[in-house]
Amino acid sequence: MKQTFDFERFSPPVLNESILRRELEKRAERRHTVLLVVAGALFEAVFILLGLLCWNTAPALTLVGIGLAVASMMGSGVIAIVYTQKGGASYGPVYENSNI
Repeated sequence: MKQTFDFERFSPPVLNESILRRELEKRAERRHTVLLVVAGALFEAVFILLGLLCWNTAPALTLVGIGLAVASMMGSGVIAIVYTQKGGASYGPVYENSNI
């Protein structure tokens, strides 16, 4: 039976504190980005609901507010698509791009 991996040929990557700290910073940045995206979506949803509540008082202002919220959502979607297509930050294995 043929071995899938040749453990004799390659040594495992060396992990040091700087590599682990960099990974921790990347994960923290990813968490902050997700929180920011969720906060933006909630803000836009509240803006639309506020516009719907003011429909009887000022319909023109409500349409403008909802239009701006929809334009903001579309812009956020475009930015997310471009960021995903261009690659953004790489969160692959820690040892691939390290200069040890």
